Amino acid sequence: MHHRFVFFIPLLVLVHFLVCAQNPEPWNQFRGPNGSGIRKDAKVGIPSMDNVLWKTPLPFGLSCPVLSEDKIFLTGFEKDRLVTLALDRKSGKILWKKKAPETVIEKFHQSSSPATPTPFVDHDRLFVYFGSFGLLCYDHEGKEIWKKRIPSPKSLYGTSSSPIAYEDLLILVADDDANLPDSRVSRSRILAIHKKDGSTAWERPRPFHRSGWSTPTIWKHSEGKELVVLGNGSLRGYSLPDGEGKWQVDGFSRETIARPMVQNDLVFASGSKLGGSADLNSDPAPFWKAVISFDANGDDRLERKEMTGHFTFPFRPQLPPGHPGYGLPLPKDPEKRKKRLDGMFLWMDKNKDGFWDKDEFIGNLTIGRGKPLLIAVKPGGTGNVTDSHVAWEFNKGIPEVPSPILHEKRIYMVSNGGVLTCVEAGKGAMLYRTRLGGLGQYVASPVIAGSNLILASEEGLISVVQTGDEFKILGQFELGESIQVTPALGRKTLYVRGKQNLWAFGPAKR
Repeated sequence: MHHRFVFFIPLLVLVHFLVCAQNPEPWNQFRGPNGSGIRKDAKVGIPSMDNVLWKTPLPFGLSCPVLSEDKIFLTGFEKDRLVTLALDRKSGKILWKKKAPETVIEKFHQSSSPATPTPFVDHDRLFVYFGSFGLLCYDHEGKEIWKKRIPSPKSLYGTSSSPIAYEDLLILVADDDANLPDSRVSRSRILAIHKKDGSTAWERPRPFHRSGWSTPTIWKHSEGKELVVLGNGSLRGYSLPDGEGKWQVDGFSRETIARPMVQNDLVFASGSKLGGSADLNSDPAPFWKAVISFDANGDDRLERKEMTGHFTFPFRPQLPPGHPGYGLPLPKDPEKRKKRLDGMFLWMDKNKDGFWDKDEFIGNLTIGRGKPLLIAVKPGGTGNVTDSHVAWEFNKGIPEVPSPILHEKRIYMVSNGGVLTCVEAGKGAMLYRTRLGGLGQYVASPVIAGSNLILASEEGLISVVQTGDEFKILGQFELGESIQVTPALGRKTLYVRGKQNLWAFGPAKR
């Protein structure tokens, strides 16, 4: 009997290992299973200080937490070095921290970070991408398996597209503002890398695409499997496993960020107007309100001498002046800044009376370029299928940064100002549109735990909403820390990366 028991213990260990290897932790990439943002088996309540399991200070970064069975992985930027970290899921203790090889750090926007792409986790390996270096592969204990330098894409804001996996390949989209040598076309490309050793399986050029920030998605439909990539101007489909280009849909703006969504025989993609406008016909009043706040003498007109301090032309008036995303970037050099403001004032002062007034400003205001767009695309097309395979399009409440989320034939989108829009996925009809109550910018993408929609504002307001045809808010919580990163979902734990800390929320303490 004793011998049978001794044999039974290692057998259980072996079974557990095989199950974990075949069924790895599902939240192993940006936005979880195939980028869906949904964890059906998650049971997490409304966050509060009563159910904080732990919080751990971290180096600043914008990569999302990803999970193995017992660890959390993410990246950061610390003392001019790029780092990868592993934390214990139960305690939040940092288990290891590895520096990437020294490298020239890419240029990035003030509101961004060179540690923005989210790692990908396999059952025994971790794959990390830094735009400044390339790819790194570690085991879960932090041992480096291989590394692969990749030229840094030239970008307006820095790199953010994350690696994904298809069978034994890692797939990385490296859209780029730089041209090929002696050419006028872009060096943008898709790379397929063997997970085993980092060697290149194939690469496919994207010569007419410039820098982009969207992560691709795998689409399994009735006619096969495709890689779907959203880039500036177009959504494109590539066959798998070979990566050959198949189709494209045009109409997107220059700057695309959201990850495509898939459900059966439709793929969905979204992008706001250039500059972040969510609606086809945006309300000009908030833009004027932002400008006239600099009216020092209270005459409801703006003079050139009143363009002081953080004044610039507003792109996102819901943000405070001085926020990196608020408006048109201005030179730091005082003389160059003065010339830029002089030109801005003269351009808007059409009647040359030395003032901006409300009617003149609104009459000459152009809010963004292109159109906000959410589309559903049917499979089976080749070439340009803009006119033949788009099932529907929708043009209201389209987020600039957060990816929409698709759940039980409904699409939920949160745009700046805390506007939540719900759209029926079959025909593109709006079910509701409402405000969450939190103002400011939304950068983190929403996630769904079971049937609860979780949304986080940059100011740190976490809202929990019941999914369904009608809006029902279940609760809200002020974290007291800025949130720009999409949360991660364990079975009973919500992981939220703030500007300074990683928080774990679980069952309420008693």
